[in-house]
Amino acid sequence: MQYYFRSLALPQHPISHMILPATLRRIYNVRPSHILPFCERVKSIIHDSELNFCDIQTVDLQIFPPWNIPQFSFLNPFSGFDKSRTSPVIYQQLFSFHRYRYSSYRPVFTDGSKAVGHVGCGIIFDADISRFRLHTSFSILTAELVSIFYALQIVNRPRV
Repeated sequence: MQYYFRSLALPQHPISHMILPATLRRIYNVRPSHILPFCERVKSIIHDSELNFCDIQTVDLQIFPPWNIPQFSFLNPFSGFDKSRTSPVIYQQLFSFHRYRYSSYRPVFTDGSKAVGHVGCGIIFDADISRFRLHTSFSILTAELVSIFYALQIVNRPRV
């Protein structure tokens, strides 16, 4: 059933538009040895269970085709430096310059970390510190991404 509902959420999936004509249904009913198509079997299970399912919300996962990767630009003042050969003082100076240049902006700091048996992330925004414990199966990258996601939600909140 999970596969069926996931396929209904994708408008381009063939199952989402499949309806068995009444003439074919009669043929399947006459010959029980012939197995109904998957979507028809699931529909009958849902009907027999008398569960009231609301409409399935569709999701368009491919806003752009995978072969057309959108180009976007971003500031990366660290791109010209090799981490293993650059002194920490250089990074501190770059950070100080960046904060000076964008001093009118409100800074947001995020971090994700993983230790044995623990995964978490944190966000610092103004004087507020938020921290979250994540599932131990999460990777460091996932923890970092979750912290960025939460930071974007915090920044997007209306000011009081």
